[in-house]
Amino acid sequence: MTNLEEEFAFFAKATEERSAEHRKAITTAVGNKWWSIAGSLLRMELDSLIRVSYLRAHSNDRAQILFACAAGLGFGIPKQDGAGIKRIPDSVMVPRGGWEQRVYDFGNRFVHLTEAHNYTERDPFLALPEVDRKAIVEYLDHYHGGKSGVKDLSVDSPFDDVAQYAPHVLAKIAANIRHGVEALGREITLKRD
Repeated sequence: MTNLEEEFAFFAKATEERSAEHRKAITTAVGNKWWSIAGSLLRMELDSLIRVSYLRAHSNDRAQILFACAAGLGFGIPKQDGAGIKRIPDSVMVPRGGWEQRVYDFGNRFVHLTEAHNYTERDPFLALPEVDRKAIVEYLDHYHGGKSGVKDLSVDSPFDDVAQYAPHVLAKIAANIRHGVEALGREITLKRD
């Protein structure tokens, strides 16, 4: 096994362990209406997905990034002088205009202290512009409509109804991570051969 394969194995195990933890925690968070925690969990799961996707799309930087991750330096490219890394910002990794950006932006409202934390006074979903609510409802209905425990949504649905989709969204992101990690592993193995 090469260093790259060992570093990839470390990264793959870290993403799976993190995802498994999130899948367990999301049910408790939603069941208790801990919306800040549920939103943060979705955002962290997406964080793993965008990193896996970035590694797949940037094969020239892959070995350096995996080395930095395994060495505990973070997700970035080691600096030439050996003093740390040049971090790759999320703004570079999050695809613009798609569902990933919507989950990222909405999840950030719960990761960072914002008006969304005051959800008992102001509904964070209804506070979004109608065009954003419409896009979110269309996405959720398309991918998760009809699943147990969720109601049909409209642009006027309360946040409590929208939040019931969180475990399903997290499971979908987790499946995308697994698929991406498996594909990344095949790419790394093929490069060796």
